[in-house]
Amino acid sequence: MVVLYTTLIVLVCILVLFNTYRVWFFIDARRRGKLPPKGKATMYDVRQLLMEGEKELALQVYCEIFQTTPLKAKKDIEELERSLKV
Repeated sequence: MVVLYTTLIVLVCILVLFNTYRVWFFIDARRRGKLPPKGKATMYDVRQLLMEGEKELALQVYCEIFQTTPLKAKKDIEELERSLKV
């Protein structure tokens, strides 16, 4: 039972650290000017991020613009990415 609790605690700590890193990554991207200010993003920004190879940031901006789930945004971003490569 102790092993189970210890494993659960370790997993929760890893998830917290991972999410903290993701939040820091997006805050740092905004600070560096990679992301537009909150509420000012457009599809042009999503397109530019995709062209620069910043797919994760493009997903974040797309979710922010359309208030959609990450799964739907990922599908839409992949479709947009395919259309840009033509």
